Amino acid sequence: MTKGWAAIALAVIAAIVIGAGLVLTGGPAEARKERRDRERDNDLTALTELVDCLARTNRGQLPDRLAPTSQCDWQGSLVDPFTGEPYRYDRAGPRNYRLCAGFETPPPDTVGLWGRDGEGCISRMLVAQPQYGSEATIPYRN
Repeated sequence: MTKGWAAIALAVIAAIVIGAGLVLTGGPAEARKERRDRERDNDLTALTELVDCLARTNRGQLPDRLAPTSQCDWQGSLVDPFTGEPYRYDRAGPRNYRLCAGFETPPPDTVGLWGRDGEGCISRMLVAQPQYGSEATIPYRN
C-alpha cells in the first residue's frame, strides 16, 4: 500500500512540474508564434536588400513601393507567409524607411538598432558609399 501512495505522489509531482513548465514557457503554441515571428524578422531583414537594389537602380533614391524589377529580381517574400498580408514599406524621409509586419509576440527587450520596435517595424537609413558607387542600409531610431 505504501508503494502505491509513493507512486501516486511522484505522478502528481511530475504533473505539477510539467504543468509549471508549460505555464512558464508558454508551451507549444508560444513556440509556434516565436518561430513564425523569426521568419517574419528574417523576411524584413532580407527585404532591405531589395530596397538597396531598387535605390541603386534609381540613382540612390528610395523607391516609392517595393516591387521586383528586371535589375532587381527578387525571389524573397513580399507577403507574410502565415497571414497573406503584404509586408509594409514606409518611406520615413528621403533616405529613411521602415519595413513592418504583424508580429504575434512583443519585441525583445534588448532589440538595439537592428531590432523591431513595438509597432512591428524595423527602421533603416540608406547611405551612399561613394568609394564603391553603391548604397548601403544601416539601422536608425528616431
